Amino acid sequence: MNDIRDVKPPVNIPDYWWLLGVMLGLLALAAGGYFLLRHLKKGRGAKVLPVLPELSAWEKAYQQLAALQNEKLLDKGLFKEFFTRVADIARHYMENRFNIRAPHMSTEEFLYYLGKSGHLNETQNSALKDFLNSCDMVKFAKYAPTTMEALKNFDLAKKLVDDTRI
Repeated sequence: MNDIRDVKPPVNIPDYWWLLGVMLGLLALAAGGYFLLRHLKKGRGAKVLPVLPELSAWEKAYQQLAALQNEKLLDKGLFKEFFTRVADIARHYMENRFNIRAPHMSTEEFLYYLGKSGHLNETQNSALKDFLNSCDMVKFAKYAPTTMEALKNFDLAKKLVDDTRI
């Protein structure tokens, strides 16, 4: 019976433990107040920007055509870049206007799809075919166009946008 011992008396918690708990609570409150004030300051200083209406497909195309014209690529002799950009503007316009994945199609696929879709009339289809074929000649066949041909192609792109805009 020597191995059985009596229960130990309760341990007295020193008086400073409750003080530590109070201090931790106050620290948590201070940190919460700091983050709250910091968040509110950010909200007060932020400016609300007006929401601009999204441009229509033809407005975007006009802006892009005007920007291309202002770059004066033809004056610099950069015909391939000019024709590439004009074709891209027209293709992206058709994508935005008619929901066609035009930039991701070959010229033949694009013309075939448009012929079947009925989005363009026969005159517009013919003008688009001439436009894209002349762009492809410069981009891929190394055809050296004149400035007049480049300007004619630019006008065809602009006319395409004019004729198909809402």
